[in-house]
Amino acid sequence: MSKAAVRRVDWRTGLGDFADCLLVGLLVALASVPVLTAPPAFAAGCQALDRARHGIGRPLWTTFWADFRRTARGGVAFAVACGAAVVLAAVDLEVAASMPGAGVLRPVLWVLAAAGVVVAVRTCAVVGSSEQTWRRAVVTAARESVGAPGKALLVAVAVALSAVLVWMLPVLALVVAGPLGLAAVATGARR
Repeated sequence: MSKAAVRRVDWRTGLGDFADCLLVGLLVALASVPVLTAPPAFAAGCQALDRARHGIGRPLWTTFWADFRRTARGGVAFAVACGAAVVLAAVDLEVAASMPGAGVLRPVLWVLAAAGVVVAVRTCAVVGSSEQTWRRAVVTAARESVGAPGKALLVAVAVALSAVLVWMLPVLALVVAGPLGLAAVATGARR
């Protein structure tokens, strides 16, 4: 192996990876301004982070926008479906509060909602890292989540930590998609 092929690993490499992660977070936040483009933006961010993880280097901001245009084709329909699922979950939680047995039903609905969020995040990572269509990616993400519950739990923890960070300091909403995307890509299926 030549010296050029060996990637030098020291504190500067880690700092560069962290900077890429934050830049991806900013790009995802910028592309997510129209709310329906949030899943395609997150998928493009996952793809940029996947390239960075594997040492495929091109300017991050140019590849991000090319990936965003590619993922936006089916991603808007996925965003509409996710929005409908969120509304349905909120209505179910409100209805469950007034029903007998709400003490059992509400936690079950919360677990189902968390599972849905994990599958949605992993779907974006699958679209970003493997360039599958959105429909196939949903099936792949659900299958991976059931097949590797430990990895799905790690994604759930990453989502929960991201939510807590944004709740504690709302300005972090501008960059939190980067670390969340890195967690989703890192827990995804190996190539």
